[in-house]
Formats: sequence, C-alpha cells, structure tokens
Amino acid sequence: MTVLVVEDNPISSKVFEHTLDKHGYETLTAHDGDQALELLESHAEIELIITDIVMPNTNGIELVRKIKDRSEWSEIPILVCTSVKPYNLMNSIPMQGWKYLFKPIRADVVMERVKEAFAQQRPALQNPDQTRSQIGMDSGAFGEILDEFLKLVTDKITQLERQIKEASGESLELQDLLEGARLLRAERVIDILDKPTQCPAGRKSEMIRSTYPWLLRELKAVQHYLTIYTS
Repeated sequence: MTVLVVEDNPISSKVFEHTLDKHGYETLTAHDGDQALELLESHAEIELIITDIVMPNTNGIELVRKIKDRSEWSEIPILVCTSVKPYNLMNSIPMQGWKYLFKPIRADVVMERVKEAFAQQRPALQNPDQTRSQIGMDSGAFGEILDEFLKLVTDKITQLERQIKEASGESLELQDLLEGARLLRAERVIDILDKPTQCPAGRKSEMIRSTYPWLLRELKAVQHYLTIYTS
C-alpha cells in the first residue's frame, strides 16, 4: 500500500518515510500541495495521504479542499499533521471527521493512525493468492486469468481516457469488467460499477458517465497491483 507524505520539513519527512518503510508501506513524498496534486494525478495507487498544514505554495488546508472537490480522490483518507494547536484549527478545517497527528511526531502514534485509516477501507484488489485459494485453481491457470484481466483493465483505461478527453456522450460496455472484478475481488471497482443500478432509469447513462474519472483511477490502481503481482 502506498502513502503520500506531504511535508516541507525534510526532517519530519524522513521520519515518516522511515517509519512507514519499516512497516512495509511504500511512500511518495511531496514538499508542498502543488507537488502532491501532481503525484495524485500520476499515481493512482496512493491509498492514504499524510499532510502538513503550513507549507509554501498550496498549503495543507487548500490541498485537502482540492482533494475533496475531486470525486476520484474524495474517498482517499487523509491524516492532517501539524504543530498548530487544535483550537487554532477550528476555523480552517473542521476537527470532527478528520484524523490528526500533532507534532512532535511519534512513530507509534503515526502507525496507530495509519493502521486505523487502512482498516476502514477495502484494498483496490484482494491479495491474488487469497483469491486463487478461494476459487480453488492451480497457479498456472489462475495466472492466465490474471493476464486476461490485466489486458481487459488496460483496454478499459484506454477507452475511459479517450471518453473523458473527448467528453463523449456514449457509454462504455462495462459488463465484462464487472464480471472480472467480481471474480478477482476488485471490490472498489465493483462498488463504482454497481452505483448506476441504484438510480432512476432516466438518469442511468448520466450516472455512468459521472463515475468515469473515479473508475479510471481505481482501474489504474488495479493495473498497478496486477502488474506487480504478475511480473
């Protein structure tokens, strides 16, 4: 799992990197909100954000607001890390509903918050070894299924990027993707594809197209994990 650390202080940044690395997490580091937004655009595998508040350029408060304004990023959990006292934050970001880390940083508190955040969300893709065991297939046959699903995911990513760029009104055929996601336990993809079934028939096409940016990000995350597993 990948954590994005947004911190302009190099010492604090290193503390986060070493702490997370020790516990098996991948880290990406940004020194301000602008760099963080660039990394979010290019790394769909980011599953948690730890951000400072006081930073140059786009600060932590502005970063959180920009993230929450994007449907495809709005569900990413965020830990706000700062030396600002709690009562001074009330007018900037609501305390309720947010997780905070207060400096000086303590490794045990960091890991407690990180584990809590990950426990509250499902992974982009269930561990393929666990899925293979549940299905009851040998490794060779299951590997072929993973390769085919990776091809399908890659193809859908290409189609979605074209649809979003061209603002096309056409809907994509996604039933094959849904079947593959259910087989391989890509639960977040399933959630997105199931959403249109919950809206009135007259708004179904509109709802499907509105999920494309969110679906694109989740498919890129699935692609990332499949590529690592199959390589």
